[in-house]
Amino acid sequence: LFTFAALASFEILMPLGSAFLHIGQVIASAERVTDIIEQQPLVTFNGKAEFDQNATTLIEAKDLSFTYPERQNRALENLNLTIQKGKKVAILGKTGSGKSTLLQLLVRNYDANQGEILFAGNRIQAYSESSLRQQFCFLTQRVHVFSDTLRNNLQLANHAPLSDERMIAVLQQVGLEKLVNQEQGLDLWLGDGGRPLSGGEQRRLGLARVLLNDAPILLLDEPTEGLDRETERNILQAILAHSVGKTLIMVTHRLTAIEQFDQLVVIDNSRLIEQGSYSELINKENGFFKQLTQRI
Repeated sequence: LFTFAALASFEILMPLGSAFLHIGQVIASAERVTDIIEQQPLVTFNGKAEFDQNATTLIEAKDLSFTYPERQNRALENLNLTIQKGKKVAILGKTGSGKSTLLQLLVRNYDANQGEILFAGNRIQAYSESSLRQQFCFLTQRVHVFSDTLRNNLQLANHAPLSDERMIAVLQQVGLEKLVNQEQGLDLWLGDGGRPLSGGEQRRLGLARVLLNDAPILLLDEPTEGLDRETERNILQAILAHSVGKTLIMVTHRLTAIEQFDQLVVIDNSRLIEQGSYSELINKENGFFKQLTQRI
């Protein structure tokens, strides 16, 4: 009996040695988790205003300036911009000029350091997080693929249940029909342990979510980046068709179908350089946009 007790005790205590070898990693991981939990949010939502669906002037940016935390150079400087409801607006400029920053401020991922944004007549801080965010469908440059089925990766685009027929139709629109042509169909597992998606396929999955979303304002950050010209044209036509009756604000440095937008906004070196319709800017002598089209 003593022998068996000794052997049992040895088996119980034997893993403790290897456990102590990993104690440093466990402590470091716990410290990182604690840092995240205790991190203070960059933006606090205390507003209670209701969005006015009848407002014709949707967005007004007044003397807007912003610098990212722990950086010195301004991402936006003294920007003034008005966007009317139902318009299609393209924000143009080279990489790093401040285009994407404007979208981040519109959804209040950050607050401006100077100036203000009016949304449907109220300061953007007057809205609760839910009342503000439900107005937008925001496609960022980085599309996250969840470790789940293709169906559930698409369903998160809309609070209402989506039919399989609608999902399949949209996947065909964005050129991802090969995913549903496989044996699993919409039950195809993506992410960890599933079918990996290329960068272009991830971008198209994000575009499919946009086309399945019913929000009244579309914010798209370089939606056709990395796509070939023919696919880009097809995707843009699908986006423009989907945006009928909605407000579309699209960041891009490409000029495909740019003449179909109501308002062009050119940003360079954190400043708004010029704005107007396509016909106004293309005929402006020595204009920044005209020079840009001549270089391409």
